[in-house]
Amino acid sequence: MDRLKAAVVGAGFVSVRKHIPALLGLRERVDLVALVDRDEGAVRKVAEQFGIARIYEETAEMLERERPDIVHVCTPPGTHAELAVQAAEARCHVMIEKPMALSTEECDRIICTAAEAGVKTCVAHSDLFYPPVIRARGLVDEGVVGRFAGMRVFLSTPTSYMTSSEDHWAHRLPGGVISETGPHAVYLTLAFIPSVREVRVHGSSMLDYPWSNFDDYRIDLIGDSAVSSIVSVYTTDQWTADVDIWGTGGLLRLDLETMSLVRHRRPSLARGTVAASSLRGAFGLVGSTVRTVAAVLAGRYQDTHRMLVERFLDCIRDDTPPPVPPEQGREAVRVMALIAEALEGRSATQLG
Repeated sequence: MDRLKAAVVGAGFVSVRKHIPALLGLRERVDLVALVDRDEGAVRKVAEQFGIARIYEETAEMLERERPDIVHVCTPPGTHAELAVQAAEARCHVMIEKPMALSTEECDRIICTAAEAGVKTCVAHSDLFYPPVIRARGLVDEGVVGRFAGMRVFLSTPTSYMTSSEDHWAHRLPGGVISETGPHAVYLTLAFIPSVREVRVHGSSMLDYPWSNFDDYRIDLIGDSAVSSIVSVYTTDQWTADVDIWGTGGLLRLDLETMSLVRHRRPSLARGTVAASSLRGAFGLVGSTVRTVAAVLAGRYQDTHRMLVERFLDCIRDDTPPPVPPEQGREAVRVMALIAEALEGRSATQLG
């Protein structure tokens, strides 16, 4: 297959940090021909930074002139459906940043339009491609932890990233800032609990930012035989992404920042067992961290967005399903909508 042509819509954080570098890293397979953003200053600055030849302020004009094979939608979530449909109608394959859209109705419109146009849609659920997540899914499938029984996701997003910025678009999303970073926790949950039938939400405000209703979220996603408990906080200056996964015969601890996975084995509190468990955990953490650092230094480490983009190119070439099908994106949106609905109408002082 000839090299494909790609265009990116959106010149913000996620396109600059993730999508554009991923595409440029795969330049032997795809040409990044254009960048679109209504902010003329931003689009020009980013294009110059990465050497992107052509810039546009309107997606329709770009589609007509460039006729790309693939369009990456990297704009705020409220615009995803309109832009994805527009690209699909132009016979472009579409990569959509999470969340896929803001409602299941918008997701259905994207899915229907892409099917009618005969193009593929992929949602950037990038955390699924972290090595510890891939390994954990394999261990659970192999029964290493016994019968899977539940999980916990802890996300800490620095206050300065969104919460303290009154004009940040995330404050206008349903549910507030949780709708920007929360989808990561939701689709990680769905990788282990594919059917969520009940949602319980507890939101509170610890900081004095009146434009942000909540900055501390406690969420339970309840499936048929397992529960995922999510804690997502925006009250500190630290980045953290930890996942615990447990079953009847074991427990896994994942750190998605250091790319580490440790098997926690402490079936009793005997001193020898506790000591051995502590040593195994320490050596496991150090070993995982060293392997990650070595891979980075040796140039073998692949960013998850690059892995995702490469697999999307493969599915286009081979006419196989996308690495994250739109139906999975739709299910994450359904669950996020339930979370936002549970928060709707509550003030920061009304908890639970």
